[in-house]
Amino acid sequence: HVAYQGVPGAYSEAAALLLFPSCTPHPCASFPLAFAALLSRAADLLVLPVENTTHGTIHLNFDLLLTHSNVTRIVGELDFRVSHTLAAPEGTRLEDVTEAMSHPVALGQCVDFLAKHGIKPVTFADTAGAMQHVSETREPGVAAIASRHAAAIYGLEVLAEAVEDDPENYTRFLVIERYERPSGLIELMAGGA
Repeated sequence: HVAYQGVPGAYSEAAALLLFPSCTPHPCASFPLAFAALLSRAADLLVLPVENTTHGTIHLNFDLLLTHSNVTRIVGELDFRVSHTLAAPEGTRLEDVTEAMSHPVALGQCVDFLAKHGIKPVTFADTAGAMQHVSETREPGVAAIASRHAAAIYGLEVLAEAVEDDPENYTRFLVIERYERPSGLIELMAGGA
């Protein structure tokens, strides 16, 4: 099991499946809960985004890494190309879309596209969660921005692809595992031996 923050279709899930194609993804509602899944052994690994080329550092996740540095370690990393799509319920036309829901970072990465089409950005907790919400509510004129994979999972029609402003949009993910440091090493580091 590989823990990640988000619902099925999240970019973190896509990164986990790219790194570990045969894994069982373990979705978590928040980054702290993803760490909790790892530490409680509900998951064997955690795939954690730490920085994005257009948005910068995800400070919360570095804080969580530091908080849990005595019981975890980094065992891998991936630079993942993020490409956003605009999707809506079947039958919706691009010109009918008045609002697009997504995570604030994703919306910020699509400012030019949204402005060009007169679409109002509406913040949501995460990208794939926005797709899920749009699929469930089916409000006329409301679309979501997330991955093509998320659109497929939630049965939405892709209206536009590669809607991000910067084609060099990458997120760096770290792979984290539980790690129990030998007690002698801890004592030596503390000056006890």
